[in-house]
Amino acid sequence: MVEIIVSVVIEVAKCLAPSIERQFSYVRDYTRNFKNLNNQVEKLEGEIVSMENAVNDAERKGEEIEQNVQNWLASANKATVEGKKFVGVEATTNKHSFKGCCPNLKMRRRLSKEAVRQLDAIVKLREDGRFERISHSIIPEDTLLMSNKGYEDFESRMSTLNDILGALRNPDISMLGICGMGGIGKTMLAKEVARKAKNDKLFDLVVFSEVSQSPDIRKLQGEIADKLGLTFREESESGRARRLFSRLKKEKRILVILDNIWEYLDLQVVGIPHGDGDKGCKVLLTARSLEVLSRKMDSQQNFVVGALEEEEAWSLFKMMAGDYVEGSELKCVTRDVAKECAGLPVSIVTVARALRGASIFEWKDALKQLRRPSSTNFKDIQPAAYKAIELSYNKLEGEEVKNLFLLIGYAYVESIDELLRYGVGLGLYQGISKMEEARDRISTLVYKLKASCMLLDEGLSMHDVVRDVAISIASAEKNVFTATGELFDGCKEWSDESAVKLYTSIVLRDIKTNVLPNGVQQEYPQLKLFSVRADHQESSSLTIPNNFFERMIQVRVVNLTYMNLLPLPSSLGLLSNLRTLSLCNCNLLGLSVVGDLKKLEILCLRGCGFSHLPVEVGQLTWLKLLDLRGCDELEVMPPNILSNLSHLEELYIGTSFYKWEVEVGGVKNASLLELKHLHNLTSLDLHIKDVNSLPRGLFFEKLERYRIPIGYFWNRKYDIYSRDFRIELNTKVCLKDVLIVQLQGIEHLGLEGLQEQDVQNFVNELVKLQGSSQLKHLYICGSHLALNPEESEV
Repeated sequence: MVEIIVSVVIEVAKCLAPSIERQFSYVRDYTRNFKNLNNQVEKLEGEIVSMENAVNDAERKGEEIEQNVQNWLASANKATVEGKKFVGVEATTNKHSFKGCCPNLKMRRRLSKEAVRQLDAIVKLREDGRFERISHSIIPEDTLLMSNKGYEDFESRMSTLNDILGALRNPDISMLGICGMGGIGKTMLAKEVARKAKNDKLFDLVVFSEVSQSPDIRKLQGEIADKLGLTFREESESGRARRLFSRLKKEKRILVILDNIWEYLDLQVVGIPHGDGDKGCKVLLTARSLEVLSRKMDSQQNFVVGALEEEEAWSLFKMMAGDYVEGSELKCVTRDVAKECAGLPVSIVTVARALRGASIFEWKDALKQLRRPSSTNFKDIQPAAYKAIELSYNKLEGEEVKNLFLLIGYAYVESIDELLRYGVGLGLYQGISKMEEARDRISTLVYKLKASCMLLDEGLSMHDVVRDVAISIASAEKNVFTATGELFDGCKEWSDESAVKLYTSIVLRDIKTNVLPNGVQQEYPQLKLFSVRADHQESSSLTIPNNFFERMIQVRVVNLTYMNLLPLPSSLGLLSNLRTLSLCNCNLLGLSVVGDLKKLEILCLRGCGFSHLPVEVGQLTWLKLLDLRGCDELEVMPPNILSNLSHLEELYIGTSFYKWEVEVGGVKNASLLELKHLHNLTSLDLHIKDVNSLPRGLFFEKLERYRIPIGYFWNRKYDIYSRDFRIELNTKVCLKDVLIVQLQGIEHLGLEGLQEQDVQNFVNELVKLQGSSQLKHLYICGSHLALNPEESEV
């Protein structure tokens, strides 16, 4: 009836003006317009979902979304909401007039016209949604330059700081330097220069990198590239240098700060432009030697940093020791102790922190120690600095913390994981039987060292002067032998029979040539730690003779890094007391010899190149830690290896192995179900790609630390959390099957593809955690519910 009436009206309208016919066409095409609008809304919804998925992927990679993409998503979401609402309203407002005999033509015309307007807008939105790119990479701000904790604006430093900033403004100066003795505060000053130069907009970009005594060109290139947002495609040093050089040349105003230069460094080899033709790039160097800066590096202007003035030193001393040192009883002796630090910030800080809260008797004793002649033989350490740090070492309470300090120093330990491997292997932590207990003890001791200013705030970093003193003490008191790079004369050291009999530890770093003898002639009855780190650029040539370990049977820790172990020396199997075997970033072949190490507790193969995990690993029944992270060539893991390791407490596989229960070369790989046999497991790092292969109830309540991403799309953006669980759900695997409530104290929870049937289970589990939850970050993405994907801090 409605259609007949509308047709009659349209025929009449044709006889009238064209504009009137156009208005009545809205009435004629009423049904078609609403149908087209509904179709376009559905298509736009699908394109929004695709765009949001692409945006989420880009954000996981740390990229920033283009503003026009963000604007489009906002407009598109608004248009779909309005379109769906309008289509719904039409069904209720399309009423008949004249008691159902005639349609409300006026209402139809208005609604149809609005439908056409929204339809045209959505069609245009869909056309505008075809972007060439949706995101771009961003350069994260250098955390070292965000703040300069510990820097004080002393007058003697401010004048030097202002002079350096003035030189940086000079267009004729492209390279300048800061020099001064170790511990004088060069690095602090350089960081403050960087911060001020950036804040004052002297440069568009400032990058800061440490060079160190044995420069690692590739590492240096990588650090600078990271801060530029540059990714290398080249493998060779020269290729990376060309890429870096080209990138730095594009910057109109950039400052490159290279901290701790010891010898001549060829900037061209690194890829840093400088000189008359490269006015846009300026270089600031720090070094202990003015000769290195002026003669070897041709620095155009250099600034010498001297000791603090007496009142400045006293001000810093009070800040570290506490205002109580101004008391009438203490003031005389505390002032004298401060003077003995000779205005060296590193001495002042370590001594003041060591004596904080001490009695008058302790202060007097400390003053006597500082006034004794120095025992140092290090030519680059001032006697005052050595005595100050030695005093701080003596003030450390307990042998555990002292031994840990020395170990970090002479073994160049860089992480808690390394401390665990070394310390457990050497038996440093008394009364500790569990790995998690050892970690807690290590964290406590590291806290004490940082509180005493013997370690810097960043990780396990140690001031180079403090490290030199630690090595000197370890050499004198513990018979530790250390050598670096070309300073090590292998033949001479191995032939000194009287010396080698006393060595308790041998640590060689950045070794470039084969200096290990083919057959050690002397016994090493005291040796407990043997560590060699090859120069990784020369690692393919550095090997260990097959019979090398024959006379080192008391060794408890062997650490080999960047070595060519093809095959692993058979004499390694003779080390019946070995507790820790750490082979990091080595080329490996023939690992079966490890099966003879029956007392082994820690096996780290991190970053090694091998394809088969030998069945002999399953014979290490006392093993407590197995680390296979970064073993990207690993394809075969035979059954029953993991399940045999009944004492295993920490298992780290990461992304190294995915082929669970897959047959490779006639061998069927292990099943994830073997993990259920590891009843002592407290730490697990495991990436499972296929969510459908996940056994029900795989994870257990004993896990204290874990990182378990399940699915194909997770990156490692949130690796700062120690209890991290992420899963990509689908229609076959729902949240109820995973039983994440079994995982204790989740800090980061990521749910991709949360299904409608999962919502109530998710709410129930959150309720269970209420009051005891340690959740810090919740990530929900890719949901098909009527919810916007969101990322929220908890």
